Amino acid sequence: MGMNTSSGFRKIVLATDGSEQAEAAVDATIAVSRGSSTEVRVVHVWNLEIHQRHGQGDVEVRSEARQLLDSTVERFARAGVRAEGAIRRADSDHVAAAVAIAAKNFGADLVVVGSRGLSSWQSMLKHSVSHQLISAVDCPLLIVRGRTATAAPPQRVLLAVAGGDDIVPAARAAIAACAPESLILVVHAAQLIVGEQGMAYAETENEIQATIAQAIKLIEEAGISARAVVTHPGRVADVIARVAETWNVDLIVTGSSRMGELLSIVLGSVSRDVLHASTRPVLIASGS
Repeated sequence: MGMNTSSGFRKIVLATDGSEQAEAAVDATIAVSRGSSTEVRVVHVWNLEIHQRHGQGDVEVRSEARQLLDSTVERFARAGVRAEGAIRRADSDHVAAAVAIAAKNFGADLVVVGSRGLSSWQSMLKHSVSHQLISAVDCPLLIVRGRTATAAPPQRVLLAVAGGDDIVPAARAAIAACAPESLILVVHAAQLIVGEQGMAYAETENEIQATIAQAIKLIEEAGISARAVVTHPGRVADVIARVAETWNVDLIVTGSSRMGELLSIVLGSVSRDVLHASTRPVLIASGS
C-alpha cells in the first residue's frame, strides 16, 4: 500500500470499542489526519457470544454498536474529517484478523487502535495475540495506550531506529504523521545484535552514525526538521521512554522488525517497565 508521505495519511482505519482509550484514539486519528483530504473508516468489531453471556440480544448489541459508530463519526465531522462507520463480527481469536481485513478492503495506509479496551480487545492483551495485529496489518499501526491524546498535529516526534533494520518505512511513517512545522528527534536504540551462530556483537560508532544520518536525510528531504539525540546504552524500551519523557514528545515512531520487546510492553504485558506507564501514542511502521 502506497503512502504519500508529503501529504500525510489519506485512508485511516480506526478500530474502536468505546473505551476511554478508544476515545483518545479518535483524537490521535484526528491529529495525524489532513482534514478533508483524509478518509476515516471507523470499525467496531463485536463478539456476540460475550454480549449473550451478559444477557444482551443481537438487535440490542447491533443498536449499541451503531450508536457508538455514529457518535464517533460525528466527532470526526466536527473536526472536518470525513468518516464512515462499519460493524464487523468476530470471535475473540479473530479480532485482529477482522481489523486487518477491514484495513485491506479500505486500502488503508494507517490503522489506529486504543489498546486497553474491554470486551473484544481483551484478547489483544494476551501475549500471543499482541503481535497478531502488528503482523496482520500491512501498513503502519498507531497504538494509543493512554486516556489522553491531543487532536492537534504532533509537534515533537521521536523516531527510534536500530541498525540492521530497514529504517525507510519508519522514517516515512514519522514524516506522514508530522505537520510541516514539526521536529523529529532521531534516537538510535543501541543494543547487542545476535548473529547466526548465536554470537553477539555491538554496532560500531560508525554504523550507528550512518543509521542516524540516513534517517535525518530522509526526513529533511521531506521538508521536516530533524535532530539526532545522543543516548546512553540500555534496554531499548527504557532508552526510548526516557528520551520521550525528557523531550516531552507527542508521538513515538518505531520500525516493527526488531522491537519485539518494545511491542510486548506497549500492549501491557510487562507492567513494571517504564514505557507501560507512558501515555504517549506509539506508531509502529511495518516493513512493507
